[in-house]
Amino acid sequence: QDINGGNNSTPSEVANGRAKAWIHMNGTGTIAIKNSYNISSITDNGSGKYTATMSITMSDTRYCVVGGGAQGTLNDNVMGFYPNTTTAFKLQSNGSTGNFNSFEDASFMSAAVFGDLA
Repeated sequence: QDINGGNNSTPSEVANGRAKAWIHMNGTGTIAIKNSYNISSITDNGSGKYTATMSITMSDTRYCVVGGGAQGTLNDNVMGFYPNTTTAFKLQSNGSTGNFNSFEDASFMSAAVFGDLA
């Protein structure tokens, strides 16, 4: 329901179309989860590379991860989000120089997971 008690979702709609997990995180210095749903932890894998571990299990590794983020005031970076295992997904922030082989820590990143639960 929305905040006014209307627009109910059916159990099927919730199961099939709603985000199964999401995260908003700080990716610089000491990384930290700012807010999340069904995310148990995050790991810093080096400059601009992170792993989010979910407290749920997806049915397979073909689920969808979408998101965005920023590196300070730079607007020309590229964010990547992709499934890793049935319980974790990768987040990465490519360098602002346009070199897709370089990575830079992100000021913040947000991602949501869609797909079927196990």
